[in-house]
Amino acid sequence: MSFPPSSSDATERVALPGPVLQRLAGTDLVARGSVNVISVKMIRLWAGEWWSQKRADVWTYVERKLTEHLDRNDLRARISDSEFLIATNNEQGLAAQATSVRILEDVLTHLLGAADPADLGIRSVVSVEGGEAVCRRIDPRVILAARARRDSERSPVRVAVDPADESRRTPVAFTTAAGAALRVDFTLEHVVNLRRNITTAVRIEPMVTHLASGRQASARALTKLSDRDVAFIDESTLKYASVFARSAQGPNTPELILPASFRTLGTQRGRDLLTGTAGLSLGLLRGGVMIELVDVTRGTPAGRLLEVVGLLRALTHGVIARVPPDKEALRVLRDARLAGLALDASDLTGEAARIAMDIMAFGRDARGLAGMTILQGLPQDGYFAAAETAGLSHASLRAAYPLAKQAAA
Repeated sequence: MSFPPSSSDATERVALPGPVLQRLAGTDLVARGSVNVISVKMIRLWAGEWWSQKRADVWTYVERKLTEHLDRNDLRARISDSEFLIATNNEQGLAAQATSVRILEDVLTHLLGAADPADLGIRSVVSVEGGEAVCRRIDPRVILAARARRDSERSPVRVAVDPADESRRTPVAFTTAAGAALRVDFTLEHVVNLRRNITTAVRIEPMVTHLASGRQASARALTKLSDRDVAFIDESTLKYASVFARSAQGPNTPELILPASFRTLGTQRGRDLLTGTAGLSLGLLRGGVMIELVDVTRGTPAGRLLEVVGLLRALTHGVIARVPPDKEALRVLRDARLAGLALDASDLTGEAARIAMDIMAFGRDARGLAGMTILQGLPQDGYFAAAETAGLSHASLRAAYPLAKQAAA
């Protein structure tokens, strides 16, 4: 027997013991999507009439796995004969769900020999009413797809996205003020939560190619473009992002990271462009779209930066600053209330030892400045270990080609 297919609208109610209600009261854990209920109903069905004799051993093993995967301050409680509530203080949305999936996978694999996705009974608690948890069943296949470190047709953010709608927005071509013909292809990077190995955000990456030479322009070269040229790339990025914004809403989906220039969004016209792009309503921006300011340096005026970040925080789900491997560049960010700091692998040069030192320094210098610290655009998986060693929270692999070209290759 398997659990019924998930529904985004259907809810179920589960009674909660008094102590659990008291622990949840006065917290924002439910609102943040940090509370889930896992069920070992499949084991109970397998045990049949022997369940009354076996359940104590099952409960003991579940408790062992809860202790293994959860922090000391996380809430865990058995709330029925075959259900356990999990509330994670430091994780929410997909990361919290991934923790629940991993725990239940371990339990089912150990006791039943396998963990079929259809047997993973996991529900997200969306509210608490009258002593009961109001739950919505989640589809574990979404979590399994989000474990992939590269974009694919199964990426969670591609849910309900029309491929034709995407293809109309990439690539785009234009001629710079200096007369150079450029093409911009857009790709998606999975930003992976290193602790849970789950994609919790998807980042848009504009790839700019010089048509005459066929060479891809570096991030440093792009900073030398005129304000008009940079604004064109930013506007094209916004139009591409509009395809995915609806699939990045709420705590149970990956957030969408949208890179744009401080030069563009530091102007009223640029911010009007952000809120005026078709498909990027204020509600969608605030619901799951984060802005990545790509050109913050030690020369960025601190006061102006704080002002612009504050304005963008009011319009979006949060602001990330992409910074160079330069401790001085972080000084202007201390009071900015950023959601994240990002170091791009394209900014790391030199021998492997030098790159490792820069990564470690970024992890040390960025500590405490933002909730997310990201090492993005990595050339290969091996650097994930370096990011984790440096104490960073997230990492992503550079998408080498647009998805359509990957499929054709």
